[in-house]
Amino acid sequence: MVGKEDMEKLKEAGWDEKAIWEIAALVSFFNFSGRLEAASGLPPDEIPEGAKIAEAGDG
Repeated sequence: MVGKEDMEKLKEAGWDEKAIWEIAALVSFFNFSGRLEAASGLPPDEIPEGAKIAEAGDG
């Protein structure tokens, strides 16, 4: 759970209320869509072999 202390730390790090709201909305959306995909039996996303991106560990 996110509390007031978490919000204050984000603000101290330079995030304003709009930015905090936007990242919370984005994270919430991806959490929701990932659970919906899992519940409907879709296979998880896969990083293509040979990909040169940070998420693939070769960034």
